[in-house]
Amino acid sequence: MKQTTHLDGEALKELLLGGLANLKLHVKEVDELNVFPVPDGDTGTNMSMTMQGGVNAIQAAYFESVSDFAKAFSRGALLGARGNSGVILSQFIKGLALGVDGCKTITLQDFSKAFRQGVTKAYDAVLNPTEGTMLTVMREGAEFLEEYLTEQPNVHFEETLENLNAHMKKSLDHTPELLPVLKEAGVIDSGGAGFLYIFEGAEMALKGEEISAEALSAHGHALSMPSVDFSAFTADSELEFGYCTEFILQLQKSKVDVTTFDKQTIVEYLEQVGDSIVAVQDEDIVKIHVHTFKPGDVLNYCQQFGEYITLKIENMSVQHNEIMLEEERKTKAKIKKPIAIVAALSGDGLKKYFSEIGVDVVVDGGQTDNPSTEDFLKAFEQIEAEHIIVLPCNSNIVMASSQAADLYKDASVHVVKAKTIAEGYAALSMMNLSLEIDAVIRDMEQAIAETETGMITTSIRDVEYENLSVKKGQFIGLNKDAVLSASDDKIEAARALISATEEIEEKAVVVVFYGAGVSAEELGSMEQMLKKNFPLLEYGFIEGGQEVYDYIFAIE
Repeated sequence: MKQTTHLDGEALKELLLGGLANLKLHVKEVDELNVFPVPDGDTGTNMSMTMQGGVNAIQAAYFESVSDFAKAFSRGALLGARGNSGVILSQFIKGLALGVDGCKTITLQDFSKAFRQGVTKAYDAVLNPTEGTMLTVMREGAEFLEEYLTEQPNVHFEETLENLNAHMKKSLDHTPELLPVLKEAGVIDSGGAGFLYIFEGAEMALKGEEISAEALSAHGHALSMPSVDFSAFTADSELEFGYCTEFILQLQKSKVDVTTFDKQTIVEYLEQVGDSIVAVQDEDIVKIHVHTFKPGDVLNYCQQFGEYITLKIENMSVQHNEIMLEEERKTKAKIKKPIAIVAALSGDGLKKYFSEIGVDVVVDGGQTDNPSTEDFLKAFEQIEAEHIIVLPCNSNIVMASSQAADLYKDASVHVVKAKTIAEGYAALSMMNLSLEIDAVIRDMEQAIAETETGMITTSIRDVEYENLSVKKGQFIGLNKDAVLSASDDKIEAARALISATEEIEEKAVVVVFYGAGVSAEELGSMEQMLKKNFPLLEYGFIEGGQEVYDYIFAIE
């Protein structure tokens, strides 16, 4: 077995690529570790896409320095962070990057200190940290590392990662004992499981163990080509700017004398066929950037010296035209007002309705497709306003939107913590933009506090929840995170849910957002049930088109 005592930037890169690959192999498994019997598990997906953001930021570059690599990866993960688990993971990675700042290589002691700093950043990202979650697995991992390296200072990375992962596995298995809701559901913490899979993948990569070649395309999260606006370059267009061509060339001993090869051999050729040349040589690796109208000629010439590790060619005319089109779209989309509203929504009906009642920009995403920090930043950039109010409309989106609010500098961004569609609706219904910003937010928060949320969905497993015995396939009624009803009949599940809602006799209005696939006949049955069982309540129906939840009730 190898005995690695130091890691450089490229070695750390390989570890994190291995971590991502292993996580992707287990995305579905992690997604299914949701606490409640609701088909909305997305922890694995969110963590995978967060890591993918980091990979996208570094995949075409060569990093000798650990510090440089960690900074680039951390920035990509931060912008790609999705959901609470993704944001926590991105903050852990941010702490790692801070911990190795200025390091060209790192020892195990450096790694331990950086790991501890990652844990600190992760805890700081959570307003009320809860033990029995991925935070516990991280923290107990840091504590193990510190104790282990004190007792055995001369160990190597392979042995240390193996023992660290074994300890974090024990920590993960113990999470149900720390968090009763996990024990009730009969699952371990999903975020902790995702975190462990990352480090087990890193261990495998360090030891040279092969991770399935299908991993990087598993579960629909492959490294994909960037989307292209095809209107930016048509049959009538002309190639004005050539191609931005970048690659890393591994020199081959079978082709050249690697020890004496000078990158200037390539540079002199590139000067004849292109410009904007950047060439870097690190022993037997040559990194090239060039703008040329003949990328094929460049590749054919350079291949006589070695083979390509990475390769990227982009049509700069497309890039230029896309930038111009985007600027035009932004100019048209600019909203000039004192206060603007951004909301995260999925479902065409919800998007349309919320836009009609005051939302300026909708960030696409919801229960099983959480938007990233970068998605929110892009939404903010569409707005020209002194203040931006964000309604996450989902508890798993609050952290990503808050992180974006901290990063954005061109307006004052305020996250009003509407954690459900119903709370978002209530906040908008009480909004009076003629008031000062503090008063607007105060009214919104009061409306949220006075609103109960009810949701109907289908159970994906058998589970005992307090005094309810829920069977897989039954319809269940939830009030936020609490399961209040279960029935084989959807309308009965809704009746029991509303009846069990706290202080229902004091409520006056129920607004029903119905989801994709709900029939007119079923809506009629729902209306009859409301009329019969809750005659004092006013009610209205709005087509939401949302997935996962057949009905969302805003009970006010």
